Parts: sequence; structure tokens; C-alpha cells
Amino acid sequence: MASPMPNNEDFETTIKTMQDTKEKVDLINNEVDRLLSPEPTQENCRKARPLAHEAARISEKLKYKPGMARSYEQLTLIYQTLEFQVQYLKYKAKATLMDRGEVVKEQEKKIEKINHDLDVQQEDLEKQKQILIKQKADAEKAKKELELLAKDNTSNKDLIEQKQRELKEKEAALNQTSGQLDLMTEEAEELANKNKILLQDAQIKTLEVDRQKMQKYFLLSILAIILILAGFLFNLYKTKQRTAKELAEKNEIILAEKKRSDELLLNILPIETANELKMNGKAVARDYEMVTVLFTDFKDFTLISEKLSPKDLVDEIDMCYCAFDNIIEKHGIEKIKTIGDAYLAASGIAHDIDKSVRHNPENVIDAAFEIVDFMNEMFIKRQKEGRPFFRIRIGIHSGPLVAGVVGRKKFAYDIWGDTVNTAARMEQNSEPGKINITSVTHSMASDKYNFTYRGKIEAKNKGSIDMYFVDGRLS
Repeated sequence: MASPMPNNEDFETTIKTMQDTKEKVDLINNEVDRLLSPEPTQENCRKARPLAHEAARISEKLKYKPGMARSYEQLTLIYQTLEFQVQYLKYKAKATLMDRGEVVKEQEKKIEKINHDLDVQQEDLEKQKQILIKQKADAEKAKKELELLAKDNTSNKDLIEQKQRELKEKEAALNQTSGQLDLMTEEAEELANKNKILLQDAQIKTLEVDRQKMQKYFLLSILAIILILAGFLFNLYKTKQRTAKELAEKNEIILAEKKRSDELLLNILPIETANELKMNGKAVARDYEMVTVLFTDFKDFTLISEKLSPKDLVDEIDMCYCAFDNIIEKHGIEKIKTIGDAYLAASGIAHDIDKSVRHNPENVIDAAFEIVDFMNEMFIKRQKEGRPFFRIRIGIHSGPLVAGVVGRKKFAYDIWGDTVNTAARMEQNSEPGKINITSVTHSMASDKYNFTYRGKIEAKNKGSIDMYFVDGRLS
């Protein structure tokens, strides 16, 4: 028969004296199950908690998986009852991750052992039954012999007493055998019941294993789907990021190229005309009521160019025109073009967008003085170097004109009208280092500068024109 469960003090003493073995784990697990049955209470859970932890510790040390599985399940139930959520989830996860197949195998080994013990018990029981049958037969035989002796009065009294003693011994042996048979039958029934319980438990655990396998497969499937989705989203993110980066780089290149093309276009055309061409593909020529035109050229250009190599000649012209560009830009004047050694610019055109820029002949005259000063400085410098250099003549006139772009290829901004021709005549009738203007321009700037009136001078195809040299600004 199974030994009764010791009381708490005996149990604690027993487990303290036992080595850390699987038997100790099973003993502790049984005690925890007892405390948690039939329904766990918070008080019993608090008592069972240290025992379950101890069983788990020993199981983990021995790598005894059935003990670990039982302990984790017990701790899950304990912490669920005590409402310790973090610990409950911890041991729930541990219990879920346990390989229940080994637990079932261990259970099957126990069932196999019990079945073997049951077979042995049944064999012993059968032997005891045979002994009992024989003893019953012997007792019946002795009883009959005793009855025969009792009827025969001539029989020996001593023999009767001997037979009575033998009968009593056989009856005693029969009672003993019968008692042993009852005990063995009881143990066999208990063993069979235990085996039945273990079989039921094994079936439950097998179902639990199958359920947990399904849970694992389901969780693994979900995890696989999540990983695939995460991989897809990550690749999509990376692709978008790469595409965005490539697009940004291309946009930067496009913006840089656009900036370069805009700068190149603005280097050729005024901003208003350039914008009109970009928007409409063409630009309309415009009339301007009052514009001041500046013309310059180099005196004795042909003679000096013969003394310079083509490269030196181009370098000198480029150096001069670059300086002129900086000067007229500084004064808000629009460069029109260069024609050989002639430089053409105008104030008061192509500024419909920038309303702060207005026609002002003073800007042109001030720019002309800076050009003259630059050319004089360069002339002195080249003389010291023993090299020839140009002297400049400048002519200025103010009046109406038309400005714009003509044609469809190789756009060039230009100005037309009598005002342009008159400015050219002013330059042709000027002198080196002088600024020659008409009476129209003089009338608009007479209170700002000192002038020398030159009288009426004949200009080609223009007749006599009043001309003035601008000597300098009034102090």
C-alpha cells in the first residue's frame, strides 16, 4: 500500500535531509499539488510558492524536464491566483516553451513500470490463490480424517489430539494465506487504480502536448508572417529611401543645371525677356519712351591690333569688357552687346519686373566716367610696360527706342531706333578720354555736372547736332 503523506513538519524535515534528486522533486511537486487541490486559495498559494520554486530550482539543476514542467505549471497557477501579472506571464511562457513530449515519455515510463509491477503482483496473487486452494484441500482432508477418528471409539486419543492440532495449524495457515491474499488483492486494485489514473493523466498530457504543438505552429506561423511582412515593409522602406535619395540627387542635378542654364540665359538676355522666353517660347519687342544709350569704342584700334598678337589682342579686349561689365552692372545698366571694339549699353530698359530700377541718365554718365578712369589707368600702366594700349571714346544720347529679341535661334537681345544711331554718332564725334552727349541728355542732367558746350557739330546722316563734353560732377 502507498505510504501516507507526512505532516508539514515531517515533510519539511524529510525534504531538508534528502539529496537533490528527481524523487525529491516529485515529492515536493506532490505536496504542492495537494496544497492547490481541489481549488487553489491565496493562503495555500503563498504556502506552496516557496516549495514550487524549490522544485523548479532542483529540476533546472538536474535538467529534469518533467519536474520543470510541473513546477512551471504550478507557479503559473500560483501567480495567477495571487494576481502577480509579471511572474504569471513569465512562468506561463516557460511552461508553454517546455517540450511536453519528454514529460509524456516520462509518464509512459512510469505507466510501463506500474504495468510491470502489476503483472508481477498478479502472478504472485495467482500463486497465493493456488497455495490457498491447496491449503483449503488439506484442511478439508484433515477435517474428514478427524471426523472418522471421532466416530471410531477404539482409535487412539492421542492421534485425535494430534490431528486436531494439525487441523488448527492448517486453518491458521489458511487464514494467514487468506489474509495475505486479501492484502495482495487490495494492493493490486490500488495499483490498477493508480495505473488507470496515470493512463488518464497521460492521455490528458498527450492532448496538452498536441494542443501546445498546435499553439506553437500557430505562433510560428504568425511570427513567420510578421517576419515576412516586416521584411517586405523594410525592403519597401529601403527602396523608397533609395528612390527618394536618387530623386533628390537628380533634383539637385536638375536644379544645378537649371541654375546654370538660367545664369547663362541671363548672361545673354535681360531677366524679363528670359522669363518671357521660358514661359512662352518667344519674347515680344517693347517700346520704351525714354532710354539713355551708351556707346564706346577704341581709337586707333586697327593700328594697335596690328602691333599685338591675336591672343594678346583678345586678352586685352576681354580684360576691358570684363571691367566694363562690372561697372555697368554696379550702376544698374543693361549691357546690350559688343560689336568688334564697340560696347553698347542702355539704362531704362528690361526692368518691368524690378520696379525699383528706373531710367536715369546720371547712372550712365557716372558709369562712363568710371570706364574712362579705368582706361586711363590701364593706358598709363601699359606705357610704363612699353606696350601699346587703347584710348576710349564715349557717346551718350537719351530718347525712345524699341528693344527685344528677334528670330528663333541663337537669341540675341538688341535695341533699335534713332536714339541708338544718335548715340553712335555721339561716340564717333567724341575724343579719346571724353564723354560726348546730346542736348537731350544734357537737359536731364544739367544741374548735376559741369559741361563744355561744343556747339552744333555735323553728324553723319544726322545733320548738325548740339554736343556737350561732360567735364565732371558738380562739387
